[in-house]
Amino acid sequence: MFKLESYITPILLNYVAKYVNIRDEDAQVSLWEGEVSFQNLDLRLDVLEEEMNLPIELVSGHIHELSIQVPWTKLTSEPVRIEINTIEFVAKLPNEESKQRRTVLLQEQRRKRDAAEAEEQQQQQAAASIPGVVNKIINNINLQCHNIILKYVDDDIVVSMNVQYLNFSAADERWQPAMVDVNPVNVLMRKLLQVSDLTICLDKRNTAGRIEVCQEPVLYRCTLELRVLRKHNVNTMSTSSTTRIGVFTKSLDINVSSMQLPMVMRLVKMLLELKPAEIEEEIFSLEETPVAPPPPNVGGSNLVSSDVVTTSLFSRAWSLFPSFETPPTSATVEDPVGHAFDVGVYAEELNFQLKNSELINDQAMGGIKRIRYTPILRISLGGIYYERSQLKESDWTNVRAGLSSICMEPLGVYRSEDPMDRSLVNTKQFHNERAFIDKSLFDDQYTFADRSWSSHNHDDYFARNTDEYMLFRSPVLAFDIVECRAARPARATPESQLRDLGLRVKYRVLSAGITFHFTQSFLQRP
Repeated sequence: MFKLESYITPILLNYVAKYVNIRDEDAQVSLWEGEVSFQNLDLRLDVLEEEMNLPIELVSGHIHELSIQVPWTKLTSEPVRIEINTIEFVAKLPNEESKQRRTVLLQEQRRKRDAAEAEEQQQQQAAASIPGVVNKIINNINLQCHNIILKYVDDDIVVSMNVQYLNFSAADERWQPAMVDVNPVNVLMRKLLQVSDLTICLDKRNTAGRIEVCQEPVLYRCTLELRVLRKHNVNTMSTSSTTRIGVFTKSLDINVSSMQLPMVMRLVKMLLELKPAEIEEEIFSLEETPVAPPPPNVGGSNLVSSDVVTTSLFSRAWSLFPSFETPPTSATVEDPVGHAFDVGVYAEELNFQLKNSELINDQAMGGIKRIRYTPILRISLGGIYYERSQLKESDWTNVRAGLSSICMEPLGVYRSEDPMDRSLVNTKQFHNERAFIDKSLFDDQYTFADRSWSSHNHDDYFARNTDEYMLFRSPVLAFDIVECRAARPARATPESQLRDLGLRVKYRVLSAGITFHFTQSFLQRP
């Protein structure tokens, strides 16, 4: 007789145990009562570093409370929830020994995956006999985190990041959290990650390792939304797949003081010099599938692989930067042949404010040190996007970026009383405020996931992305870079067959015009 609890419990516990050190006594719990809680758990840092492939090293990770909630009476309509209350990380720059250790771990992981190919095929066949309700439960697990804290220390720099709330769930075709069914062969899956109240602080510590005065946050209470679309056929996933990742924020407010500016420049320089471990072979690896879970195995860890989008998700996105019931889908002529990967970042508004800061002794507060701020300049950017598409098999890489509006104005003592002289740089208000997300995962008018959103053919790409279309998305500034292998001529001669045509790169920069306005008002007053 099929016992649902005997299948669900070990799968969920193994899902958690892959990233968290579960004690032996905790591994014997039962979820039949609907909820179970764990306190004071340590994270498995080696697994997190291996899968996320971050350019930093995790020193410690701790969870204060973790609970699993299973709605046994509503399993087909409500998701299983994994809820975390307060999770803390401490990170640092990796040294040479850490880099070598990570490289060895990645090589070992490749060997294990190659050795497990035959076993995974057997698991996929066995998964077909598991009831569809179990498959649906696992693919709709909802993860909620309250109060995420990350601390990074390097010499005299202290970076603190705090996220008040994070929610990761499955989504329907309108990108709303929902219980969805996934076809076991033709997989079309959407995942939604929502981040609320993201705050980043940047402070300086003295020679004793203490922060004398805390400065204002660099980024305060930002809200982000990340969408992931995964599409492939299980029978052909080794040769063809589509993955799209999009990040959107409505407003991004960045404040940097004169004390923080040198630290920001140092951090940017370090990030540009750092690179994730070389995992080029894994960027398009689809071994995190299958969709359906294999039979339960309390002692194994292969059950965790049911989520097809979380594994190596951040390593994919990092490596590409400048560093309802789903019906069965069928392959179409528009589907790219190969592993197509697309990442996009979109911001409706970005405000950057620069302030002068000085450390003073407040006599009114008993001589306590504090920082006095004087605003200098604000730069407001509107309708920003950055997109990168890649099709590895055809040596195709495409970068697109644009800006829809810009306004630069002096603040404080530099601000002019005359409204005509307040802006140093200004542009016309763009008419279509949502054009910069056209054909992205955030375009409400373009929700059909099986439609071709990007071309991987030179002629077809430029036929779609004309100069007029580029300026429609971002009238102030638009540029793209296309890197592809030159096509061989239809009538190839013996000489052309021997000649290496190589990669070709094309650049395009467009603008509808920017107005610069400089007045004496920006000169410092006595």
